[in-house]
Amino acid sequence: YNINWNYGLLPQTWEDPAKIDPILNVKGDNDPVDVVEIGSQVHTSGGVYKVKPLGVYAMIDSGELDWKVIAISVDDPKAALVNDVT
Repeated sequence: YNINWNYGLLPQTWEDPAKIDPILNVKGDNDPVDVVEIGSQVHTSGGVYKVKPLGVYAMIDSGELDWKVIAISVDDPKAALVNDVT
């Protein structure tokens, strides 16, 4: 992938493919909830990091619901300055 941020997941979460979201009318994608970390540092693949959630959005990918949490590493120099995605 050619992405310019860190991409990971929230451990011990799962998007249930048997449950239909009542607003979006699609099922979960059978994966953990994704995290997009938008900080200034590149993290090691497979690493575990503390993040500060900034927002969340629902994406429909191939007909399945795929939640994304937008976050910044708590160790990022700008973490104290960023509190949401607006």
